[in-house]
Order: sequence, then C-alpha cells, then structure tokens
Amino acid sequence: MFRKIVSNLPFSPALVGQLGFYANRLRKEEMTRRLGLVFIALTLVIQSLAVFQPPESANASSSTDMVLGGISSIKEFLNAYDSNTRHLKDIMNYTGITRAEIKNTEYTSFRTGEKLSWGLASRFSYAQGERQHSVKDASGKIVTTVYSRPLKLWGSESKQINGWVGHSNKMGWFAIMRSCGNLVTTKLPPPPPPPLCAYNPKLLKSDSRCKPCPGDDRLWIDDPVCVPEIIKSKTATNTTQGFVHASSKTALADDQISYTITTKNTGLSAKKVQLEERLEDVLQYSTLIDNGGGILDSTTKVLSWSDANLGPKQQQTRTFVVRVMKNIPADASGQSDPTSFDCMMTNVYGNQIDIRVDCPTPKIIEKTTSELPQTGPTENIMFAGILCAVTTYFYARSRQLKKETVIIRKNVTTGTI
Repeated sequence: MFRKIVSNLPFSPALVGQLGFYANRLRKEEMTRRLGLVFIALTLVIQSLAVFQPPESANASSSTDMVLGGISSIKEFLNAYDSNTRHLKDIMNYTGITRAEIKNTEYTSFRTGEKLSWGLASRFSYAQGERQHSVKDASGKIVTTVYSRPLKLWGSESKQINGWVGHSNKMGWFAIMRSCGNLVTTKLPPPPPPPLCAYNPKLLKSDSRCKPCPGDDRLWIDDPVCVPEIIKSKTATNTTQGFVHASSKTALADDQISYTITTKNTGLSAKKVQLEERLEDVLQYSTLIDNGGGILDSTTKVLSWSDANLGPKQQQTRTFVVRVMKNIPADASGQSDPTSFDCMMTNVYGNQIDIRVDCPTPKIIEKTTSELPQTGPTENIMFAGILCAVTTYFYARSRQLKKETVIIRKNVTTGTI
C-alpha cells in the first residue's frame, strides 16, 4: 500500500489524503507493536527465573537428621556440636570423634561403598543391617538413641555424596553429609571393656549386672543362654480388599490397613520392653483411626503403649488401624530423606513392611539436576527470544515507514514531488 501511494503521487496529488490516513494507521501500529515488545520482554524475564531458579526439596528436613535441614559449612555443624543440639556432642563422644578432628575435615565428595550412615530415627530393619545404639551423657545417663545402617540402603553403592571428610584416631575415616549433617563411618565404635564379677570375672563386683540368672542360678544373669531374647515382628492386613496381606496389594484411597505387632521373649530372663511404632512414613498417606489403646505423638508420629513386662517365653500383641487418605497427596520425594513421599508406606517393627500406595499420576520424583529437560523452560525461552526478535523487526519497520511518510508529506507540501 505504501509503495503504491508513493509511486502514484506525481500523477495524482490527491493521494496525499490517503497518505495522511496511512500515517495515522502507522502510528497506531507502532504503539501496538511497542506494547507487544514490552510484554514479550517481561515474559523472557519471568521464564528466565524459572530456568535459573533451582528446585527445592519436598522436605526441608527429616527426623533422622542430626542437623535439621543439613549444613552449608562445617562451622554450622560445630555450632550445633557446641550447643549439643539434638545431643550431637553426646553422639560424637559415643563414636570417639573429637571436636578437633571435626574441625580439621575438608569439603569433598565420596562414594557410598560399604560405609555406615548414622541417624536419629529408624529407617530399616535389623536384617538389613541397621543397629540401634544407646547414647549416654557425661553422667552415664542414656539421653538419646542413634541408628547406624549401611549407607547403600539410601541408594546405589556408586552414588557420590557431598560432605566433609576427616580422620579420627579411634574411628579412622569419617565424613559428615552436607544434606542432613549425619555422620558416616566405615566401622562401629568398639564396645567398652567388661568389669569383674563373681559370676563373671570380667565384671566388677559392684556392677548391677553381677547377679545370677533368674531361670538358672548356675548362670550369670547376662549369660547368652540367660539373657532375654526379645523377638519383634509385625503383620499388616488390608481389610478393605478382602483381608489380604497388605504388602501384596496396592493400597487405594479409603482402604483400611490393620497392623499387628508382636513382642515375644524367648529367653530365660524377664525383660521390660518399650512398645512403640514409628508411623512417620505411614501417616504421609494415611490417618490413624484406631490407636489400639496407644498414644500418638503428633510431632514425632510415634504410636506408643505402656511398657510391657515379659517373662520367659511370654509375648504380647498390639493392633492399630489406619485409613488411606481419600485424596492421596502427589508430593515429590524429599532430597534429605528419599523414602518420604515415595508412594510407599514403610515401617519397621522387627521386620519391615512396605505397602505400595496408588498415588495420583504423574508422580514426580524430585531431584536436583544440572540441566533442564529438553521440553522445559529452555525451549520456551528460545521461542520467546525468536518472537521478541520478530516483534522488534516489525516495530523498527513501523518507525522507519513513519519517518518516510513524514518526509514524503513534507516534500509534497514544498512542491518537491
């Protein structure tokens, strides 16, 4: 249109009116393209935030963390050590690792291998290699319980983990994981030497364990034959799907799962046993509808009953019931605790029971990656960049045509054309 009007001006000066109308349209077009260019620029800025903003974990911390939420420097770990937060100092004293040895660690990465991971909550079974340790303070009072388990249970043996690595005179190689502040070692601390006793010359006479076995006074109370042997086991039944073993079926919304825990003393000596169930993982997808006479701690998600006094060959059972949520959450797994929100209800009482949950699809397993997938924000930015370039071109073209129109109208007015 512009070329047609300009080429016919020398033969038809009346086209100057149409040229003025075309100039007004160019001004409106320029304004529209300017606004389009501004909006595309804002889109590029917002999309850039999506690209460069790293994903965050579903769980900022886990109950098994020695330092909740992990650490960014060894100084943070030492601050928690000095204040004995979560009995961190008592735990390190139990393993024999000193503050100076912690301070001398260096930040690096290490392979999972055959190392042991330490944490404040039970996550695996005894058969899988998890061991429970009672930690005492300086006065000899038990202040907390810590658990050691093969590090490879959290992933593969070749997995690389970031943390601070050092050397201990007592424990040898050790490390502190960045993501949770948990201790990693290659071995367990040696047990304390036994004292002297009349029933056992390795014990002291004043030792409280220096007693005869209640079932056989010819034996020491802690003789391998005399000591109580507490066997823990559990079963789970999906009562909604025909009273089948819960681990054999995928749990659906509103399914009821009945758990039964059994504690049996197979030894010759009586034992006072603490009865408690850790339901943190189970209650991520369900609610407790029958506590079986126990008390649920809303903070720790531990269901506990009164301690049971089990004589030789005695056993006790407890039963509780949970109902799978009607709206099953589709939260992504946590970085600190990969077993959380993994579409699996897992808990351990002697043996481990895993119940798969019918999570909504798609279930996104969260992980931090170094580059985005091929169908994500990067392609959007490329598309927006191309669109921005095209819009800029047409905006510049509108401005150029506007200037040319002004020049031509001026030439017509002065009689040059």
